[in-house]
Amino acid sequence: MKDIPDAVLALCASIKRAGGEAWLVGGCVRDDLLGLPAKDLDFEVHQLPAKKLEAVLRRAGRVKAVGRSFGVFKLRLGRLELDVGLPQTAAAHTTPSGAVQVQGDPWISLPQSARRRDLTINAIAYDPLTATYADPYGGRDDLAARRLRMVDAATFVEDPLRVLRVMQFAARFDFTVDDELAALCQRTDIAGLPAERVWIEFEKLLLRPARPSLGLAVARKLDIFSRMMPALAAVNNDDLGVALDRAAAIRGEADSPVALMLSVLLHRCPEAAESILDSLKVFTLDGYPVRARVLHTVQHWSALHAPISDAALRWLAEDGEVSLIAQVALASGGGAVAQEALDRARFIGIHQRPLPALIKGRDLKPLGIPPGPHMGKILRNVRVAQLDGDIHDRTDALALVQRLWSSQTS
Repeated sequence: MKDIPDAVLALCASIKRAGGEAWLVGGCVRDDLLGLPAKDLDFEVHQLPAKKLEAVLRRAGRVKAVGRSFGVFKLRLGRLELDVGLPQTAAAHTTPSGAVQVQGDPWISLPQSARRRDLTINAIAYDPLTATYADPYGGRDDLAARRLRMVDAATFVEDPLRVLRVMQFAARFDFTVDDELAALCQRTDIAGLPAERVWIEFEKLLLRPARPSLGLAVARKLDIFSRMMPALAAVNNDDLGVALDRAAAIRGEADSPVALMLSVLLHRCPEAAESILDSLKVFTLDGYPVRARVLHTVQHWSALHAPISDAALRWLAEDGEVSLIAQVALASGGGAVAQEALDRARFIGIHQRPLPALIKGRDLKPLGIPPGPHMGKILRNVRVAQLDGDIHDRTDALALVQRLWSSQTS
């Protein structure tokens, strides 16, 4: 691996002087071998008990003991945050509070600890001090063959979420799935997985690959949709895959890439969209109303496959987001018609929000209209006239208010 920070190398040297061996493991090693940026540096430390490891880490930087009794730590080295842990000896389990805990043992061998990993490409370790790899299960050969293969059938099924990880890894890296692994995934019970963990894998599928369709094909091969989201299993795979790949090409332009990709995923089964979103517990993300926007969009995207009036665009913007609807229409093959509608919505200023109201309730009092239920009715009638294009400015709106009030009091 190249460009390992000096502070990290110094930490590895400190661990070695204390009698331990520090190995980089998991995704950072895999991604580096694939020529991708290695974002998170995860260390597995052998031959050093948890208390001694913690002492070494505390001399190096700021330590947070995620699971001190199991030998799991987060270390802050300047701007870097490293995950440092002992080799895992048993499957992770979730406590009643929701915390994930693991069993650690510094004395087991590297092949023994690597056996607990899901895929061979994630079971490669790297020693930064000697620049050597430990690859007991042939992960580098599988990287070269662009193939996903399990390390061990018995340990793979200890966490059924790994079935979904196979789906998103296949899409992200454009890898095939080994037949033995595919058969095991088909047999693995994935019912009862926590919604939050399921969503993490689907989010990666939708947001990371250039071609999410690859993961879609694998999901069908592994019977994921038929077991978790039957409505999606009934959708034509080729059409949905094309739409997802088109959406992936423009998701960087979306206000909410998550809302765009979810809308495209669900746009062919709008009747099931609400239940699927509920099963994933997707509601609001970073203040954006993902659930509401997706539900509106999957009902209305087809309106932009045909020429649409300005008034209809204004009504679409009233309860949804025209830019999102248009992007889904584009992904589903709307072409020039959808693009023209989006361009007009931008010109009018309603591509991201509703048309600003011409008047508000406070404007009625100067006209001699007292508070009461009639005010809401008047404002609603004015709003309808504005969206329909019957009035265009504040003067028109106030004149309509006076006419409406006169008709109610005459």
